[in-house]
Amino acid sequence: MEKRVIIMGAKSKLITSCIASIVKKYLPKNEEIIHSGLFLLSTREEQLKIPDWYYNGYSVISETVSSYLQTLCMEKALTFTDNGMYSFTDDHYTIPSEDIETAVSIVNNMLPDCESGLKIVKEASREFQLKHLSTVE
Repeated sequence: MEKRVIIMGAKSKLITSCIASIVKKYLPKNEEIIHSGLFLLSTREEQLKIPDWYYNGYSVISETVSSYLQTLCMEKALTFTDNGMYSFTDDHYTIPSEDIETAVSIVNNMLPDCESGLKIVKEASREFQLKHLSTVE
């Protein structure tokens, strides 16, 4: 049996990179798209599993993602523009380019049919309702 070793901080780094890649790909007007995109990834990517996302009244994922977004904005990897858009800056030294490339690849593989932010939100809502109904029964 092969034992997987996850280096301390690796999950955090992966989540940060995935958030950045979703921002870069979809340039969402609000955090809901990022939350939903990350939720969809977490249901399909073993390394991103975080207990209670969407099952604790949505607050856990919201606070987690908001915290990462604030950090990325403070580190000047992201900026929040006047028209309510997150913009991925050229000065993203805080996230190595190979991490972003890996994350973009994960996002592209995990969300192949989601060509828009709205579709991500709808798919995440559908996925949540399916999981929520199966846990209630």
